[in-house]
Amino acid sequence: MILRNMNCLARMPYRTRHIHVTRNCLQLEKMSLNAALNNLIESLVAFNRQLESETNHHGRSQSRRSRRCPATNQQDLHQNTGSRSSRKRPQIDLQYLQRLTLGLQRSNILSASRSLTRNQQVLPSTRNISTKSTVLNGITSTKEEANVQTQSDNDAAQQTPKEIYYDERETTDVTKLYAFKTSPKGILHNFYDMVSHDLNKKNYKVSPSYKKVSQKSSLWICSYHIYWPEEIKFYAKDTTKAKASHKAALAALKWLKKNNKISNEGVPIIYDKEDIKTVSKKVLPELTLDDATIQDMQKIVDIHESKVTQHIIESDQNEEDDVDLKEDDGELFAEAGDISFRGVTRMRFLGLGQYSSKEKVDLPIAKYKDEFTELLNSNQVIIVKGEPGCGKSTRVPQYVLEAWARERGQLGEPGRIAVTQPRRIAAISLAERVSSERDESVGHIVGYQVRLNSKFQPTTGRILYCTTGILLRHFQSDPSLSSFTHVILDEAHERDVNTDLLMNLLREAVQRNPNLKVVVMSATIDTSMFSEYFGGAPIIEIPGFTHPVKQFFLDDCKLNVAKTIDMCEQKSPSLVHDDVVRVIKYIHEKKPEGAILCFLPGWEDISKISRMIPERQDLVTYCLHSRLQDSEQWKIFSRPPPGVRKIILATNIAETSVTVDDVVYVIDSGIHKEQRFDAEKGVNCIDSYWISKASATQRKGRAGRVQPGESYHMYTSEKYREFEEYSIPEIMRTSLTKIVLDSKVYSNNVNALDFMKRLPTPPEENATLRAVEDLKDLELLDEHENLTSLGKTLAEFQLEPCFSKAMVNAVIFKCVTPVVDIVTLFSSETELFASGLTNKENIKTTKSDFCSSSDHLAMMRIFEKFLEYFDDGDETGARRFCNRFNLVPHRMKLMEKLRKIHFGYIANGLHDVMPLSDDYSDNDELVKAVIFSGVGNILQHRDWDIVKHRLKKNVNVLLTRNNHKATITQESVNFKRQKFPSKFLMYLNETRSNIRRMTLVRESSVVSQLSVLLFSNKILKIEEVDKNVNCDISSTDPVKIVLEDTTVELICDRKNS
Repeated sequence: MILRNMNCLARMPYRTRHIHVTRNCLQLEKMSLNAALNNLIESLVAFNRQLESETNHHGRSQSRRSRRCPATNQQDLHQNTGSRSSRKRPQIDLQYLQRLTLGLQRSNILSASRSLTRNQQVLPSTRNISTKSTVLNGITSTKEEANVQTQSDNDAAQQTPKEIYYDERETTDVTKLYAFKTSPKGILHNFYDMVSHDLNKKNYKVSPSYKKVSQKSSLWICSYHIYWPEEIKFYAKDTTKAKASHKAALAALKWLKKNNKISNEGVPIIYDKEDIKTVSKKVLPELTLDDATIQDMQKIVDIHESKVTQHIIESDQNEEDDVDLKEDDGELFAEAGDISFRGVTRMRFLGLGQYSSKEKVDLPIAKYKDEFTELLNSNQVIIVKGEPGCGKSTRVPQYVLEAWARERGQLGEPGRIAVTQPRRIAAISLAERVSSERDESVGHIVGYQVRLNSKFQPTTGRILYCTTGILLRHFQSDPSLSSFTHVILDEAHERDVNTDLLMNLLREAVQRNPNLKVVVMSATIDTSMFSEYFGGAPIIEIPGFTHPVKQFFLDDCKLNVAKTIDMCEQKSPSLVHDDVVRVIKYIHEKKPEGAILCFLPGWEDISKISRMIPERQDLVTYCLHSRLQDSEQWKIFSRPPPGVRKIILATNIAETSVTVDDVVYVIDSGIHKEQRFDAEKGVNCIDSYWISKASATQRKGRAGRVQPGESYHMYTSEKYREFEEYSIPEIMRTSLTKIVLDSKVYSNNVNALDFMKRLPTPPEENATLRAVEDLKDLELLDEHENLTSLGKTLAEFQLEPCFSKAMVNAVIFKCVTPVVDIVTLFSSETELFASGLTNKENIKTTKSDFCSSSDHLAMMRIFEKFLEYFDDGDETGARRFCNRFNLVPHRMKLMEKLRKIHFGYIANGLHDVMPLSDDYSDNDELVKAVIFSGVGNILQHRDWDIVKHRLKKNVNVLLTRNNHKATITQESVNFKRQKFPSKFLMYLNETRSNIRRMTLVRESSVVSQLSVLLFSNKILKIEEVDKNVNCDISSTDPVKIVLEDTTVELICDRKNS
């Protein structure tokens, strides 16, 4: 992309032109990639020196460490000394730019042979890049090697084992091994389970042995006898067995760590470099080729050596080590343990047949237990329609396990049940509740696995509650789901993207695997449609347990709500705040005590109505919004004092995710805000829409959980009859770029349109085609819709492709850490500030202290400062830092975990292509340009506007690529900026409102014209203009850049370039 654009400049003579870059390949010259990259960075620094000096950047520094925190009186990283007149003006060497195109041919870099080993890439110590070495697997030994190994084992058995005693003075650090685990003992046992499995040595498993020091002594001695990598006995003594085994296991872990036999993730390092070299040097079978074929091959080699080889960075590995290894298919469930349930004894599993669900609470589903079991036994797929409160989410998995254990346990076949939930909190809370009902610890029989968190024992676990995305990842390595006997798809009515994808894959899996059984469950579901989708699957309906709720529409209302009635006639709804407050007052003054739950479209409505409710001693108001701090959200569950009525103002998050027991009255505005993707414009649009009948039923049901209630609907009964039956599935209103990319992982031989047609509700064809074109523009798909080399790598990244592309470019341009940090912070959509909704001005002030022209750099520096405390183990310092800048500590820790995952993507996907480096991470302009190279979103500033057909000068107008006016929100450092040193701002996300005709941008960074020119994803085109125009690149005359169908004027003179 950058080379394509630089090639354009190189071919442009020193006259004004419309710039036009084609995809034609040039004759490659010989040039060092490192030299080319170094010179490119110097060019960026020179051409943006004026931009940086004119922008008041707070917090810029001369060292990587100091850039993480705000400081005063710091000099600009690249600021020149001396007067402007004496400053040397940079000149563009266009012929050099042509040579520079040689260095960064992505196709050459990304198609380089992947090396066998995965060495950890070491970056400068001032950068905290957490790349981890990966264990080498899949090296198959020959029979001769197996015999040699067996002989060596026998020899070792005849020798006296070495003895090692626990020594507190041993300084080997193994804290990382069990920082997020249970104990050293558990890690050691799991470690040797993996060793035993990988080396096929059952006697390599370990267990502790205990004996007392003497009959009179209270001390216990614990010993561990290991046979790999050599035979050793580890001893420790203490006052209890638990303490002694803890020390003995710790001694073994320290020895393994000291001898480089265990990774930081607790995985055995079985094969070292010498082992790999031995395997790679094996004699390969002979192959006879005719002379013509050899000559053809030699021609290809000659072309490669003359035009390509010189531009590929040499690997640190020797060529003899370059063997391709497959990714570890088990990494998805690495924290949950091996999903194959090794080591489960027959007697242990037969015991499960005696387990009952221990139903402490009588739920409606208990009456249907036998009917459900018989239906599942005779069908591969069944549909369960259960009303809220019937107990399906907690009881159905237990019924399945009990039935399987009684019928199949005699054959020694353990049941393995996956229960998917759309939200992390639901998966965790349900696993905890079911474990509590069974009087068991979480993870023993019933556990959970969500992203970044897991409690599940590999040898005893039977029921795994997990998020839908976790199971989707498992499909990539196990398309037939042979690791499970049952899959229970819960909350199917929500119809999020992952749920629809999972249903499609499950339908194919049951055809491949006749032993797999599937249960689809939901509270409100179009049962006939889902039954038909799964080939006529039978349906069982279970009533819920709710108290009667009286329903009132505006037809029944005697209050003055004429404005709301008139609004019901509109296609696009809008909330009449005064009428909502009237209903709240009416309930409070006329109805018995009980909490009021009011459903509102968004935060603006919540905030406004909260201010309109009168302050009274007998009223307390709480707000519920996903971006509010957790402590604020939990307040809704508190019980008010006697005589005080609680009012909860909430978005649709309270429909299914939250149950407040003391709610008696519900006010349903009938409106919700929904984000929909505009495939033609390529932007997300968020507007207010009428809810569905299913949502109205859900909202009404919130009032009858503990006692009879009342539901007041702010729309007429006629309007209700016009509602859609169900909400629009998410796949119909979201960008399909990531979905299409994922589909290629599941079935690369199926084109995108055919894959989408297999879904329960196929999206529109133009949306799918738009996604395919976007992926081709990012060079992730070729012309035939097959994954490219880059596409195969980025498909493993659980990120939007544009963010993944930026991280790849960060590796190429040697600024890995800041780009990964920015991607982590802005891809998760997590609100890091405690007052993100209520105090935006303070957020802007905080970010401006770190960088006054870039939200991305400001947040990156805030994050890196937090990591300094976190990595040093200074919890107190980290907490003080968060309190000082009003950050939420546990969300910052979540970002640190995501950061490790993102570094893992790079380490696994690109470590053998080129070394990871931060050599240019202090070049802020380069960091912003690399981010822009992935997302490609740009705002153009102009100082004029046309208002009511009149030209208005000296105004600040920002335009998107689609020529829509954009507004930068209040929390951005560029909010109401008056001076723009560059005409361009880069941003990651935008929100478009078609009704209000407004585009909102919450984060932005000022970028130079040169960055936009070189790093744009669009294809530039060169068009000849009038030859009489005398204009060279160093003059003050305009240069017009044509970006596909959009024309953008750039004023490129020596001052601003």
